[in-house]
Amino acid sequence: MNKEVVVPALNKEEVDELYALFDKFDDDGNGELELDELSKMMNNLGVIACKDDLKNLLDAIDDDLSGTIDCWELVEYIDRMLADEFTNDELIEAFNMIDSDKGGEISLEELRVAMQSADCGVTKPEMEYLFRKVDRNHDGNISFSEFSRLLRNR
Repeated sequence: MNKEVVVPALNKEEVDELYALFDKFDDDGNGELELDELSKMMNNLGVIACKDDLKNLLDAIDDDLSGTIDCWELVEYIDRMLADEFTNDELIEAFNMIDSDKGGEISLEELRVAMQSADCGVTKPEMEYLFRKVDRNHDGNISFSEFSRLLRNR
């Protein structure tokens, strides 16, 4: 594995940062992240996900089907995600699915209902934490701008 290779959507500094992040959560130092280590990493990044979602994420990243993620698999996955941004139409569709009252903003209750229907098993404190992180202007609602920034990692 050659970390000097720069992938299309990431520069060398970003690749180096991903390696450092990976190493921080590779608790046993075996060069691979297992499900529990991936969970710790995601929680540290402020991403609250249920076990099924974490397993799906691990499966999506795990190109060699080893059941674990090596650092290069993580770098390649992040690169693919950055290269494959959501279209504006996709963002609008997702936003409108959650904004059930069609008020143009997502309330905490609307987010709770959406997460519950997705069967993520997120606790109330986790939901409130996620909501506060996304609600950047702290007005008690998630605007389309805040929502799209979250999905576009901006």
